[in-house]
Amino acid sequence: MKDETRRKIDKAVKISLIVAGLLLICNDVYWRWHGGSGTQANNAVNRTVESIQKSNKSAGSEIESGRREIETAEEHVNRTADAIKRSEETARSNARSTDELQALISECKGIVEAQREIIRDVDRANGIRPEENEQN
Repeated sequence: MKDETRRKIDKAVKISLIVAGLLLICNDVYWRWHGGSGTQANNAVNRTVESIQKSNKSAGSEIESGRREIETAEEHVNRTADAIKRSEETARSNARSTDELQALISECKGIVEAQREIIRDVDRANGIRPEENEQN
């Protein structure tokens, strides 16, 4: 993404420089063809050249600003991707822990039932009979 964006920006800068050069050449040819040797013609040419130079500088600075914004956005995307990876790893770890806890709970329930059965057997052996609604 970074190299492709830079290539596009470089291409845009080159195209704008070529267009600016062609405009300057066309302007020069036009004024030479029509013999504009007067001061007004020279002033117009100078204003045109200055305008083109300003536009070219402005385009260059806008392209540079766009490049910096793209780089910043790319950094944000990379940080977000890293955060997502960490979140996925945490979710997998939590799922494993949950499965382990479920297994332990099931095992503990089995142990508790076995202990209750042992207590009932001991009570029966000792002649103690719990009432029907009573639980140990």
